[in-house]
Amino acid sequence: MTPVPIPHTSRQIEADLARRIGVREFPPGTRLPSYDALAAEYGSARRTVARALDALKARGLIVGVPGSGTYVAE
Repeated sequence: MTPVPIPHTSRQIEADLARRIGVREFPPGTRLPSYDALAAEYGSARRTVARALDALKARGLIVGVPGSGTYVAE
């Protein structure tokens, strides 16, 4: 039987993405995966991912470029 992924909270997703940015898994200027891809990766709702990304934007770690995507801040 395949285990069911445990949904992550927006704070857990925020912390993990901040860690991944910090260790340069996502270096500055890198486009992050789409909201849908991150939701699938974390086993969470798209809105939960959006809240996590909003928090990272408020911290200045990422920037949204309308029509292009979300990028790690330079």
